[in-house]
Amino acid sequence: MPRCLAALSLLVLTACATSHTEKVSFEEAFAARPESLEPPPSLTKVPVRRKPKAAAAPGKDLPTASISPELQAALASFVNRAREYRRTVQRGSAMPDDQVENWGDVTGALDDFLDRPAAKTSSLDIVRARVTLEAELEEDARTYGDIPAELAESVMGRVGQLSARMSEVRRLMVQTVREVPRFTWPLFPVYVTSDFGEREHPIKGELRDHLGVDLSAKRGQAILSAAPGVVLRAGWNGSHGYQVEVQHASRIYTRYSHLSRVLVEPGEILERGDVLGLAGDTGMATGVHLHFELWKDGQPMNPLDELGQPTEAVVVGESPAQPPKKHQGRRPSGRRP
Repeated sequence: MPRCLAALSLLVLTACATSHTEKVSFEEAFAARPESLEPPPSLTKVPVRRKPKAAAAPGKDLPTASISPELQAALASFVNRAREYRRTVQRGSAMPDDQVENWGDVTGALDDFLDRPAAKTSSLDIVRARVTLEAELEEDARTYGDIPAELAESVMGRVGQLSARMSEVRRLMVQTVREVPRFTWPLFPVYVTSDFGEREHPIKGELRDHLGVDLSAKRGQAILSAAPGVVLRAGWNGSHGYQVEVQHASRIYTRYSHLSRVLVEPGEILERGDVLGLAGDTGMATGVHLHFELWKDGQPMNPLDELGQPTEAVVVGESPAQPPKKHQGRRPSGRRP
């Protein structure tokens, strides 16, 4: 019985850790500061619940991807045998050796499937495999009084590998998009406190290229994704503090720096306007604000050129002491993120 509880605990923990994945039934799935600064210990990632999205919807795979008939056959055979074994035992009995062998067969088929390159992997296969593993392990936990702990750990390890593979496929899908997306400002109202271009660094006092724009923000204000995309990086990045980087199309991405909280994970798919973090002053910053960058083809772009002048000039409820300074100098060149 303790082993059964351990397996159920593993299942529950995994479900919590993967709350961004849309749940699908088995039947539905088979139906058609300086750079060396360390992150402040008090500022940790806070999970956020948002409506799950099918990031890599079945039927919208990469051109190089294809359904694996071998995996489909292995999953169907595994489910049929598992259900038959459960019908022949009394609830609370130990898992029969035949079912242990059945699990070994399906995990072996999954290992062969995961040997495929990500570019040739169908997202529908990933969804089917993950739904099958989670559903059948849960049914076994309800039926049998004892599940080998090593078996449960092995199955949940494959679930983690399938999650990682889905993230790889998502990134590849975004990288194949060629059209330039429509961008919107990542917060509102918009008040530009420091423009794009050459400026005097507010802390070091040196002339430096400012690779984005600084936007006034209140501490804890929601920061939004400027366009649909996939999260490439989310976490601490030296003088940028807590930072999120989102890729929107082939060689087009945005960066959001000095956040107080990060609310997304690498590989997560975002729609325009989804909250990705909260405004703060982490890293090398003189006050609470958002540093926002837009990169195309390896070069920083002026967000004002792409998004247009903001319709609002002053933050609601506040009256800036001075109008925004304009430092529209030369465009930074040859810089890499």
